Amino acid sequence: MSNVIILYEFHGDSEDLKKRLDALVDEVVEMSSARPIIHLTVPREYGLMVADVWSDEQALRDFEQNPRLREILGAHGMPEPKIGIYPVHRLGWPVSSQPMYR
Repeated sequence: MSNVIILYEFHGDSEDLKKRLDALVDEVVEMSSARPIIHLTVPREYGLMVADVWSDEQALRDFEQNPRLREILGAHGMPEPKIGIYPVHRLGWPVSSQPMYR
């Protein structure tokens, strides 16, 4: 198993998209039996980027292929995202060489 990251690019007004995403996130959590390791939402010049790191590709595929996901996004007026899926080479900092907090 190796980690994968999925990047969702939602095009539109960043502030509007943030409000829509905030309104739907609880529904997405309820529909999913798995959770990403890391979930980030980043305002961008084109709209909003959501980045999720998953423990493995199958967990991501199970989440992404759940028909409820698109239903929830559509019900909240989210535009169809541009999606990219990539393998993760390294996740986190090496803790053996540096203390976690200074």
